[in-house]
Amino acid sequence: MKKINIIFLAIIILGCQTDKNSSTVKKNIAPEEKVVNEKKELKHSNNTRPSNSVVFRNAKGSYLTETEKDSIVENQENLQALRRYDDVNKNTEYILFKDYDDLRGFLEDSVVDDLIEENKLMRSGGRGAVVMKRVQDKWLDKPLPKEQFDMINGSTKSFSDFEGSMLVINFWYINCGPCIAEMPYLNKLVEKYKDDNIKFLALSFDSKEDIKQFISEVDFKYEQGKIERAFSYEFTPVAPGHFIIDESGIVKDILIGAPRQTELIYDRLVSVIEKNKK
Repeated sequence: MKKINIIFLAIIILGCQTDKNSSTVKKNIAPEEKVVNEKKELKHSNNTRPSNSVVFRNAKGSYLTETEKDSIVENQENLQALRRYDDVNKNTEYILFKDYDDLRGFLEDSVVDDLIEENKLMRSGGRGAVVMKRVQDKWLDKPLPKEQFDMINGSTKSFSDFEGSMLVINFWYINCGPCIAEMPYLNKLVEKYKDDNIKFLALSFDSKEDIKQFISEVDFKYEQGKIERAFSYEFTPVAPGHFIIDESGIVKDILIGAPRQTELIYDRLVSVIEKNKK
């Protein structure tokens, strides 16, 4: 059985949703993931699109019959596939290709260039490095969105309410063990900067009732807010996540995931805060 490397491709113009169908390709596939900016459109082939199916396409975008797909899988060495969920037609699509450059003409050149770069990054730094790059590409030196969210104290706020102060945001949720493990070090951070113009905000997609219950039992000194899961994932698909925001509401630094030694998060956050503190 030939091994096929799969790269997950979430197309925002098709809904940017997690694939709802499990892979039909063999389990010895090595996964990667690629999120495409919503401004990068795909060039679709002219042949008829199926719907509510698992479908296969070649590197030029043409849909493949089962026989054509089997022939490619059996006869091409080092075959790879991009997997994406088409929210319009409710399809899980696999785009079969051998070399990334084969996708040019079907995918935008900038998308292919990103895939090539991320493949190199995956090989050198692993999946965590790829996730960090995507989050940084999306948010570094960008303003926070204007959406409002609920605070656990009953008020409603937006990120603009924190402008005028540096803001340190922690994205977490109750069932995230590393998130909970680092809370004593986050509390230490709040204590260290209590006399500085810095605010600390924790955002979870758990229910307000569950967050209230949790913080009644666990000491967590950040201001507590509740956001929707999809809104949280707009910032980072991995928790814990830490965003450092300047006084103008611009994202200046990002830390994603937990260090192997939990206590190191304190020094890392102190380092990025000091770098950006005025």
